[in-house]
Amino acid sequence: MKFIIIGLGHFGSALAEKLTNIGHQVVAVDSNMRLVELIKDRVTHAICLNCKDTLAIKNLPLENADVAIVCIGSSEGDNLMTTALLKKMNVKRIISRSVSPLQENILEAMGINEIIRPEIETAERWALKLSATAYVDLFEVTKDFNIVEMHVPKRLIGKSLKEIEFNKKYNVIVLTKLKQINVINKLGVPTTILKTGDIITAESILNHDDVIVVYGHRKDIQRLIESNDN
Repeated sequence: MKFIIIGLGHFGSALAEKLTNIGHQVVAVDSNMRLVELIKDRVTHAICLNCKDTLAIKNLPLENADVAIVCIGSSEGDNLMTTALLKKMNVKRIISRSVSPLQENILEAMGINEIIRPEIETAERWALKLSATAYVDLFEVTKDFNIVEMHVPKRLIGKSLKEIEFNKKYNVIVLTKLKQINVINKLGVPTTILKTGDIITAESILNHDDVIVVYGHRKDIQRLIESNDN
C-alpha cells in the first residue's frame, strides 16, 4: 500500500518507519527539514513541505495514495488545517491524530471517522495489561473486544481445547498459541521471546509454558482468567 505520513515527531516517524519495514511505500512529510533529513534513508521518500499551504500540499502524490495520515501532535491548529485540506482534496482515506477531546470533536465534525489517540490508547492498553498478571500483551479491537496474549490459566494446563470448550463455556475464541523461548539478546543478556508454535487444533494440549492468543469481550476474557487461575 502507499501511505503519506504528515508530521514526523516521535509518533509519525516511528509509524513511517514501521510501515516501510513491513514493505509499504511511504512518503514522509514535515515542514522541519531536520526531521526530514533524519528519516530520509529509512522511508521511500521524505519531503520538506508546509502542508497548511494549499499550493504546496497539491505537490504530494495524493491521488496515488491509499491512506494519508496526519500525525501532527505539536499544534492542534496545524493538524486540523492539514486534515481539512486533505478532506477538501478528496483523499481516499484520511486518518488523523488527536491530542484532546475538543480536537477529536472537531475532526469528527469534519467527517474524519478514523482518529488516532496514541497517548490515550497506550495508557488504556497498559492499564488493562497491568491490571491482570495473566496478560502478556493486549490489543483493543474495539472498546469492549480485545485480542489478548495470556499465560494458560493454572486449571487448564494439560487439557485440550476440545476438553476446555473455550467458545461454549467462556464465549471466547483461541486464535493460536505461542511458545516462550529463552534467548540471549545482542547485549548478551538472557531474555524471553514469543515464537509461533504448531497450528492449533481441537486436540492441541495447553502446556504451562504456552501463551495463548484469545479473542473476545474483555469481561469474558477476565471471567476465563478468574475462574481458572486458582
